[in-house]
Amino acid sequence: MPITAFSPTTNYARFGTVVFPSKTATAQVVTTGTSPVQMSVAQIGQGIIPVDCQSAGTFTTPTAAAIVANINGCQVGTSFDLDIVNYGAATLTLGLGTGVTKRTIAGVSAVLTLATLVSKRFTFIVTSVTPGSEAIEVWAYGSTGAAVA
Repeated sequence: MPITAFSPTTNYARFGTVVFPSKTATAQVVTTGTSPVQMSVAQIGQGIIPVDCQSAGTFTTPTAAAIVANINGCQVGTSFDLDIVNYGAATLTLGLGTGVTKRTIAGVSAVLTLATLVSKRFTFIVTSVTPGSEAIEVWAYGSTGAAVA
């Protein structure tokens, strides 16, 4: 027998854990090849970061300890996505803070570079919340050669 009408409520168990993330893009971050630019925990939490990479710059994540401390109720398996858009004229490299490592599968590591006019999604997964040994693994999605839509 098909269900002909259904109106879920906020107390309906199936919808009790649905999360609608919010993203807030701030002003562009400008990087140059002279020194790495440190990403803040506020920036990493906003979900999307526009970057103007002017000369092969590096944009480095905060440490795993800082990220874990910034997530209320953080536990192993907590994850979030971050989209970085390189609007600049040079290749941007995502640097990793202490305790943040890139995912390696079958000996192949995630590519953490973004060519000019490219966007890329990164998923951060918490693998340790033990004080003093916090750890986060980064998965990178997408090609470095695709154009921004």
